[in-house]
Amino acid sequence: MIPFVKLPAKIVRLFTSNVAPSRIAAGICLGMFMGFIPLNGAMFIVLLLCLFAFKINRLASILVLPLFKFFYVLGISSFTDAIGGFLLIDAGFLTPFWSIITHLPVLAWLDLNNTLVTGGLVLSSALCLPVYFLSKKGIVVLRGKYLDKVRDSKFTKWLLKLPIIGRIVILVIR
Repeated sequence: MIPFVKLPAKIVRLFTSNVAPSRIAAGICLGMFMGFIPLNGAMFIVLLLCLFAFKINRLASILVLPLFKFFYVLGISSFTDAIGGFLLIDAGFLTPFWSIITHLPVLAWLDLNNTLVTGGLVLSSALCLPVYFLSKKGIVVLRGKYLDKVRDSKFTKWLLKLPIIGRIVILVIR
């Protein structure tokens, strides 16, 4: 298929699929968790395994991961580092908790002693419910309001009459 058609086709398939909005919203939240932590650690691998283990929309996670990673690179990484630094270093009352967590056999490998990982997980946890409900509401609104308008527009009907577009639509539907 033509490369520049693949991404819009995936987005259209995401909105027109018969997937529950809650699964799409959960996929967006998991993409946020993966986007706000570094890609080179064991925690990312655990989140990647969650992508395949749970019933969420994988396409939504894969599509929003670059968006959240872009925000992470733009400056949220310094914010997550400050959150993680406060929780791991400055908050003395949490020292016994972190000493227990970092000495457990499996949890010690998850890089929870890294300020970027801990801060990213805490920030993602704090934003998880608002992002979930906003994205779920957004999916419902987009499906109900705009999809029928786009499908029934004169431009879409004219575009589908073109032979090359008809072939692409057949490939996308499969």
